[in-house]
Amino acid sequence: MYSRDKIIDVMQEIYSESKTIKPYVVIAQPRRDLNEKAAQNFDGYEGLHVDLMGFSHGFCNIGGEKVDVARNYLIEQALESGAKYLFFVGEDTVVPYDAFKRLMRTAEENPNSVVTGVYYLKCSDAMIMVREGDWITIPNVDPGQLIEAWQTGMDAMLIPMDILKEMKEEQPELPFCCIGNNINDEIPFIGEDNFFVHRLHKRGTKLLVDTNVQCLHMDLASGMYTAHPSVDLTKFYSNIKPTRPLTLDDKDYIDRRWVDRLPDGTSYKTLIESKINKKEPIRFNMGAGNDKLEGYISVDKNSKDADLKVDVLRMELPPNATEEILASHLIEHLPQHRAPEILEKWYRTLKPKGKLVLETPDFEGLCKDFLEQKEEGKFMTMACIFGAAVEEDTEEAQEMGAKYPHLWGYTPKTLTELCKTVGFKNIKILPPTGKHPGKNFRLEAIK
Repeated sequence: MYSRDKIIDVMQEIYSESKTIKPYVVIAQPRRDLNEKAAQNFDGYEGLHVDLMGFSHGFCNIGGEKVDVARNYLIEQALESGAKYLFFVGEDTVVPYDAFKRLMRTAEENPNSVVTGVYYLKCSDAMIMVREGDWITIPNVDPGQLIEAWQTGMDAMLIPMDILKEMKEEQPELPFCCIGNNINDEIPFIGEDNFFVHRLHKRGTKLLVDTNVQCLHMDLASGMYTAHPSVDLTKFYSNIKPTRPLTLDDKDYIDRRWVDRLPDGTSYKTLIESKINKKEPIRFNMGAGNDKLEGYISVDKNSKDADLKVDVLRMELPPNATEEILASHLIEHLPQHRAPEILEKWYRTLKPKGKLVLETPDFEGLCKDFLEQKEEGKFMTMACIFGAAVEEDTEEAQEMGAKYPHLWGYTPKTLTELCKTVGFKNIKILPPTGKHPGKNFRLEAIK
């Protein structure tokens, strides 16, 4: 008879030995939202959508971060794993089943090279660029080629870990990836992939594209995709069934999806923590737009000029750390049922005797004005009520007003009562200091 205990002992030995094995490849996936289903599964040992049979492997992802922060985090995680390769796969990039093995063979045959597959920008061309003299162009990416690229994206990229280790040792003060936007009023934009690939060029590492690895770039909501005309959908396994190729008729939809799904990230916490550690006063200008007030951290998810491009409703704030919260013409843009939530969040982050300052349209005053005004004055008053109030009545300005409408209206009395409910004291109603047209009021309160 076989011995059950001895069988279990052997199994325990096998399991213990397995824990000493390092992954040959780590698949890394930056995610905008971990609650949203990614296009493919790379985690675990069952139901994988890429062929890793025979290779020890690992998986790591991160959600809700800006893509440069996410990539740096994932690279650091992979460096600690002892793996030989890091394979970046985008959450909406669908790689063929044999993608890893093909890219790995190409990397093995071309030392000191980073190797990528081909994926397309949605509704556009391949995310592959080559340099011809002083020009950057898009090459022919038909299958059967190995192309030395000037620039590619990173969403189907296999990177030998030795290259990453050397990059870190050579310039430990530099991140692997970094996004820059309007730097010194001179540099309009640098993507995280531009930053990483530039570092590869500087150190003499080749960037190769294996065109036998043709990927789908998929819209996660619909399954529509952009890819090379030759793709055979039977070569792909995914969580989301591919439906049809994207066309230019889909471009507006895809552009909106890209903007709407941009994560807020948590890098803003570093700025806040730095000020706390330095014992510097923290004052926020919430919903700042393009206004830059000295001594205030400007917060606005829609403004390229804001210090923090974060949604105020989703922003995490430390307790009892803030001197002042200023929110001028913001609260009327928030859903009425979210107003108590945001005021409670601001109350918690304020220090004892910290100050809250709100400016907003006076709904009652605007209604009275509307009833008393002659016809020519009524349009602007209605614009102040509904959220299209602009100094110049241009089509562009009106469109911006329509994009950011007022979702609720307040009076000095109703906003005072709301702030009292949250816990604020010493509430004062004062004349407004902002430049918004129509009837407005200013509320100041103390924690």
